[in-house]
Amino acid sequence: MITLSKIHVRGFRLLEDIEMSVEVGSTVIVGRNNSGKTSLTEVLDHFLGEQAGKFRLEDFSAGLRSAFISSKVDRDTGVLPASELLEKLPAISLDLTFTYGKGGLGPLSPFIIDLDPACTTAIARIEYSATIATIGALLDTPADPAVPLLIEPAPAAEPVVPVDPNTAFFRHLRTAIPDAYTLRVSAIDPTDPTNRRTFQSASELTALIRVGIVRAQRTLDPGKKGDPEVIGKLLSQLFRTANSAEAAQSDQDVVAQLKKSVSHVEAAMQSGFDTQLKGLLPALGMFGFPSLNDTELRPHTTIDIESVLTDNTRILYSGFDGVHLPEGYNGLGTRNLIYILLQLEAIHKVYRGLPTRPAVHLVFIEEPEAHLHPQMQEVFIAKLNEAVGALSARYPGDGVWPAQFIVSTHSSHLANAAAFEAIRYFLNVSTPIAGVRRTKVKDFRKGATKIPEPDRKFLQQYMTLTKCDLYFADKAILVEGATERILMPRIIRMIDKGIDAAKCLGSQYITTMEIGGAYAQKFFPLLEYLELKSIIVTDLDAVRLEGGRHRKCLCAEAGGTSNSALKAWFDKPDIQVTELLAKTPAEKTRGFYRIAYQIPEEGSAHCARSYEDALILANLADFGIAADADTASKAWEVAKGFGKSEEAIRFAVKEEDWNVPRYIREGLVWLSEPPPPLPPIPPLIEPPATIEVAAEAEE
Repeated sequence: MITLSKIHVRGFRLLEDIEMSVEVGSTVIVGRNNSGKTSLTEVLDHFLGEQAGKFRLEDFSAGLRSAFISSKVDRDTGVLPASELLEKLPAISLDLTFTYGKGGLGPLSPFIIDLDPACTTAIARIEYSATIATIGALLDTPADPAVPLLIEPAPAAEPVVPVDPNTAFFRHLRTAIPDAYTLRVSAIDPTDPTNRRTFQSASELTALIRVGIVRAQRTLDPGKKGDPEVIGKLLSQLFRTANSAEAAQSDQDVVAQLKKSVSHVEAAMQSGFDTQLKGLLPALGMFGFPSLNDTELRPHTTIDIESVLTDNTRILYSGFDGVHLPEGYNGLGTRNLIYILLQLEAIHKVYRGLPTRPAVHLVFIEEPEAHLHPQMQEVFIAKLNEAVGALSARYPGDGVWPAQFIVSTHSSHLANAAAFEAIRYFLNVSTPIAGVRRTKVKDFRKGATKIPEPDRKFLQQYMTLTKCDLYFADKAILVEGATERILMPRIIRMIDKGIDAAKCLGSQYITTMEIGGAYAQKFFPLLEYLELKSIIVTDLDAVRLEGGRHRKCLCAEAGGTSNSALKAWFDKPDIQVTELLAKTPAEKTRGFYRIAYQIPEEGSAHCARSYEDALILANLADFGIAADADTASKAWEVAKGFGKSEEAIRFAVKEEDWNVPRYIREGLVWLSEPPPPLPPIPPLIEPPATIEVAAEAEE
C-alpha cells in the first residue's frame, strides 16, 4: 500500500517553510484567519491541480522577494556567475513523502532511488524555479527606447517624481516570471538528499498522485449573488465523467440510455417542430435576387445533452401530492452537505475513470461546517472515512478508493471531534522583517507526544465536551471558576480603559475557558506547544495542617497551598505561601503563557486566597470594611457569605466603577502585549547539487 505521509512547502505565500505529516484517513487543519490554511490548498492546486504551473510574483513568500533584488544587483555588477545566481534566486517547491510497504510499487517505482533495503519512504519534489537559460530575461530589465525630441517640451508644471528602481523591477518581474520560471519534477533519496533524479516531464508524478478540491461554498444562499442551483450543475460534471471510455460499465450504460432518450426527442422535434418552425423563415426568392431563387432555408434542431443537464435540469426534493420542492427551498445546511457529498462522488468517479489510476488521491475539503448544525459537524470526519467504503463498495473487485482527506475548518465542533494526532495547527507569526509574517505549523502527530498520554486523553475529552475554541483564538484566558469566566468580558472592558488602544484586548479574539482548580496544569504542555499567548488565572488556596489534615485558612496563617497547578508550575509539591508571594513576574512567565494568583493590593499587606475575597480586598469601601489588622479576616468572612459566587457576580455587574483585583489586572495587561517574536529561520537555499542537476537537465 502506498500513502502520502508528509508535505513540505517552501517559498509559497505565508508558507515560507512548513512541514506537516498527513494521516492515512483524515487530517484536520485548524488555526486563526489568515494563518495559511487556504494557502496549503492553493499550493497543491498550483502544482498538481487545475492551476498547475500558473504562479505569479505575489505567490512568492514576502520574506524571499528581497533575493530578487540582490540577485539583480549581483548580475548587474557581475560579481556572481550564472550558476550561483540561479542558486540564489527564490523558488517555490513542494516535497511529497510517500510511505510504502510490501507488494507492487507501481507508479512509485521511478521515485525510489535509494539503496537501503530498510527504507520504506520515497520523496517526490516538484519545483517552480528559473533556469540558466532564462536568468537574463528575468533579471535584465529592458531600457526605455530613446525617442528624438522634435519639439522643445514645455516646462513641467510640477517636478517629476522619479520611479523607484525596485518598484520598476518588480513590475518587470510580474511579466518575466511566467516566462523565466518552469516546473521541474525530481526524486529525492531520503537517505542522501544529494542523490536526485530529475524527470523530463511531470507525467511520473501525475501517475503517482492526484488532487481533488471541494471549495468552501458561498453560493448556496439564494439571497446572495451567485447561482442558487449549484447542486443541479453538478449533473453535467457527473455526465462528462460517466461518458468517458474509462468509466465504469454501469455508468456508461446510464449515459447510453440518456443519449438514446435524447435521440428519440430529437427525431420527434425534427419531424414536427422543425416543420412548424420553417413557417417562420421567409422565402429568399422574395428579395428579388435571381441567384437565391433556388436556395431554401431548413431548420434542424439538435439537443446537446450536456447543455440540457447544465442549463435545463434542476434538482428537486421529493414532496407530497406530486408537488416537489426546488433546490433553493431546502435549508442551507442540508444543501451544503448534499453539495459536498455530490462533489466527493464526482471526484471519485473522475478517479475511477482515469486510464491509469494514481496510487494516492488527496482530497481537500475547505470549511465544510458552513450552515451545518453542531451535531452534524461533530460526525463529519467519521462519516468521511465511511464514505470511502460506501463509494468503493459500488465498484466490487475494482479496489478501494485510496483517498486521503485534508479538511480545513474554523469550527471548534469539528476540530475537537477529530483525533488529537490528526490536528495540524497553523499559526501566523511575525518575522524579523518589518511587516512580513509567515506560517508555522504545529503538527500534533509529532508534537502531541510531548503531552503525557493520560493528559492527552483528558484534553481531548475536555475540548470535545466544552467545545472550546482554543485553536482559533488570538489569545486565551484560562480561569478556575464560573465567577471569573462570567465576569471576564466586563473585566476586559475595564482593563482596556487604561492601556494603549492598539493593545486593547476587546479588539482581539480572546477565548475564556473554565478549567477548574485541579486541571490547569494539564493544559501547560498544550499551551506551550501551541505558542498561544495565554494566562492561567487561579487561586492561591492557602491551607494549614491541622489535625493531620489540610484546612482552608487566611494567607497570613497558612503554610502551603492545595492548588495543584501552582505546585506543578513551580515544580515543588510542598511550596509555601510565603514563597508564592515572593515570586517575581518573570518566575510566573514561561515564554508564551503566564500564571496569575492572588497577591496583595498596592499599599496593603493583606492577601486573598480566592477571587471572591480578592474582589472585596480591592474594593473595601464598597463592602464597608476598614483597612486594619483584621481586614483579611473580615474580607474572608464576607466572601464566605457570598454562597456560590452569586454575590460577587451581582456586585460586579451592578456596580459601574470598581477595582479589578491586582493579580488579574497585571495578568491581563501582560496578555495585552504582543507575543514574543520567534527566532528567524535560515534562508531557503538549496544545496549546490540541486542546481547542478537542474542545469544539466536544461542543457
